[in-house]
Amino acid sequence: MNQSELSRIDRAVADNIKDIQRSFGSQSGIVQDFIVFISRRLKTDLFGYTRFTLQEFCKQTGRSRQDLSLVCADFASGRFAAPVIEGFAFQTVFDYALYSMMERNIIFSSRYEVREKESVIAMHNFPILKDLRMNFGRVQNELKVYEVRLSDELLQGFLSRYYTVNTDSYKLVGKGRGGDSRKKLLLYLSKLSHIVQTTGQLETMVPLDRLCEFADIMDARPSHKKQNLSRIFNHIIETGKFGFRYSFTSRNGYMVTLLFEPSLSKRALQNEHGFYFRLFSALRAVFDSRKSGIAVHGFDKDPFQSWLVDPDLDVEAKAQVLSQAYYAGMGISVSLPHALSMVRSGVLSL
Repeated sequence: MNQSELSRIDRAVADNIKDIQRSFGSQSGIVQDFIVFISRRLKTDLFGYTRFTLQEFCKQTGRSRQDLSLVCADFASGRFAAPVIEGFAFQTVFDYALYSMMERNIIFSSRYEVREKESVIAMHNFPILKDLRMNFGRVQNELKVYEVRLSDELLQGFLSRYYTVNTDSYKLVGKGRGGDSRKKLLLYLSKLSHIVQTTGQLETMVPLDRLCEFADIMDARPSHKKQNLSRIFNHIIETGKFGFRYSFTSRNGYMVTLLFEPSLSKRALQNEHGFYFRLFSALRAVFDSRKSGIAVHGFDKDPFQSWLVDPDLDVEAKAQVLSQAYYAGMGISVSLPHALSMVRSGVLSL
């Protein structure tokens, strides 16, 4: 497996996938896709706003550009008016989903606790986007370009609390009818695979009903549930190229035994984690030592991210930290001029 295909999804999101549906309704599939898509882009877009087009989003998620470019049915019928900012109406399916992620959070149905350093933090909701920019004044035939800055919570999750996800498998299983349900199940399987592999195992047992919940299988009879789940499992294995085997058992109720194939080597994943952890720990230390002299604009509760993406602030210090993180985390020597070019461009080379 190519390491570039492996992304991360925040555990707070992956552990509460069903709350995305409750919080965003018909937009939940796009919201889930966006979180997976943008988390992959975070691997290289750390020093700037993440810029992308609708074509890029569709290419990496398996979505139809035509479907996302349609005007939302409620706006097209005149039942509701599309929100307007700076004269631009967020009326297409994709634009309105982005607007919704700015306007509201994922609301957790129950208290969710995360451990950070020596403390335990209770999370009741999860914001996704902090800022959204678009090239409103486009000339004819100019592509619409989106620039987003993620919530502090999503950035922190990328760094310290995550499960790995094969984004190529995620895209492949999403194509065609029932794609959103298969993607939800794939995220749950990815979570299980990450957990068992990091604990030195490859096998686990899961209740049949729990898997069916994620796959949106509503059958009453266990035999029908098994039949439909087998069909989806086989699609994920054959079309999605997601490596695992499964078997059913009636011991202790209806259960499914899952045996996962190992993904990338544990060392490769540890090296990548070490790189990002060292990079952000050192960048945070630089920011903390200088923040008293930095003019804070806007209303960020944590201005670290604003400082991070500012191409005019402390670029030499950022480049020094980046060069050292490459060497310490991955054993790669990166010259200071090369590190400077990556900081200024906002794009890392991995």
